[in-house]
Amino acid sequence: MIEEIGIITAVDKDHIWVETEVKSTCGSCQAQDNCGTGVVAKVFTPKKEKLILRCHQAAEVGQRVRLGVAENQLLSASALMYLLPLLVMIVTAISAQYLFPMIELDHELWVVGAAFFATFLTFRFLKRYANQSNTNRFQPKLLAVLPIQNKPLSAADK
Repeated sequence: MIEEIGIITAVDKDHIWVETEVKSTCGSCQAQDNCGTGVVAKVFTPKKEKLILRCHQAAEVGQRVRLGVAENQLLSASALMYLLPLLVMIVTAISAQYLFPMIELDHELWVVGAAFFATFLTFRFLKRYANQSNTNRFQPKLLAVLPIQNKPLSAADK
């Protein structure tokens, strides 16, 4: 299980809104200040991801939560998003290279256009597939609501 800590930004009856920070591997590297990739990573990575999760436990805004994704789910999602479009593009290009001359479309731009169009359709299909309600297996799961640490005392508590 791959785990991440997030912060609750809003609470509803049975849902919480959690914000996590996207991290790059450059953040833990010793040479990040002297590396071109580290400089680029600093520009593009301070993004925050917002998730809505079902939660039946007592939770407050500002409280930390532990989220998790199973490794096999992460690998299958990565294979779908990276390998499937690549395979579709290669198969389409090879097929178009042999089929298009039969209908007198001899120029390479037809092959390239067909490959890109098929890849675009594959990404659209994958987006629709990932957004379906029955494919929530790719979504992070709420593992635990962590206890509040060092809560400041209010004037009534003093």
